[in-house]
Amino acid sequence: TLCASRKRGFTMNILDTNLSAIEEQFDVIIAGGGPAGAAAAIAAARAGCSVLVVDRGIHPRPKVCGCCLAPAGIEALTQLGASSVLNQAQQLSTVRLECGDRIIHMRREGGVAIGRDELDESLLRVAAESGCVILMGSVASFDVDGSVVVRQNKIVRRIRSRVRIAADGLQGTSLDGMSKFEWRVSQSSRMGFGATVDGSTLDLCREQILMSVHEGGYIGAVRLANGRIDIAAAAHPSVIRSAGGVALLASQWLGSHLRDSAGFGAAEWRGTPLLTRRRIQLARENVLVAGDASGYVEPFTGEGMSWALATGLAAGNHASAMILSSASSNQWPRIANRIVRSSRMRCLITAQLLRHPRLL
Repeated sequence: TLCASRKRGFTMNILDTNLSAIEEQFDVIIAGGGPAGAAAAIAAARAGCSVLVVDRGIHPRPKVCGCCLAPAGIEALTQLGASSVLNQAQQLSTVRLECGDRIIHMRREGGVAIGRDELDESLLRVAAESGCVILMGSVASFDVDGSVVVRQNKIVRRIRSRVRIAADGLQGTSLDGMSKFEWRVSQSSRMGFGATVDGSTLDLCREQILMSVHEGGYIGAVRLANGRIDIAAAAHPSVIRSAGGVALLASQWLGSHLRDSAGFGAAEWRGTPLLTRRRIQLARENVLVAGDASGYVEPFTGEGMSWALATGLAAGNHASAMILSSASSNQWPRIANRIVRSSRMRCLITAQLLRHPRLL
């Protein structure tokens, strides 16, 4: 059954949509074009809804991310009919875990590595092909009156929708104007940082995830299908300051794996806010919160993208059900928590264990 507005059936260039040219109302407006936002958009559009996605970035864009997708995330893509985005992904088979002078090799089959720039852009293209309108380089702010204020360059418009989904991550601002969506940040939280470096920079096998644990944090590396290496880490801010910056700390932690220290230091390093946090609430009237925007824990177990895809898929389906009056926003927190509760708890326990390398 189609939702209120007609379903669009055309493919568009996701980089060129102009705010001035779009309609004044959609069934669903989504803030954020990452894995959660794109998954929500695809799910809602394929249920017959008119969908607008607003993302502040210009794709393709690099992100601080471990770039490892677990089987749960692959299953979510399959349910979305978007598994083709992984056609060029790097298969993974082992994990090398280092802690001090101890090393253990573990089998970890079923996962893949894919750059966030590639995954995000591919998913948004699937969303556009599904009929979604994609606004890049734009900022969405949810208003208490149920509308969304969208800014693109000097253009500002107020657009209405029947359901709004906040999926703009840890640094998103779509909910800043609404009460009771504030963050609660863990006092022991670490910040993330990372970069993508040339494949000759590190000694790293294909199909292997390297994880190295240290006092104050840990670092991971994985080789992508294009041969480049993605590096992602989590550390207490004081440890980063003591090391003289993220690049110096990363080179210390990777130690003997490093082949080209000059190229390593010259990489474009990025950081994140404090990682372990949660929203006070995940829903209100016609607002649903999905993906990292709903909460996060240190993703040592490589499930961060899978959480985003799974909750985004569920949010898109729930939004379409709300429009058809077969669901309400009050049900969403229970649904979202059920999807990620066990895996996030496992990851949280692991993150606490990592604070004690000798015990690990």
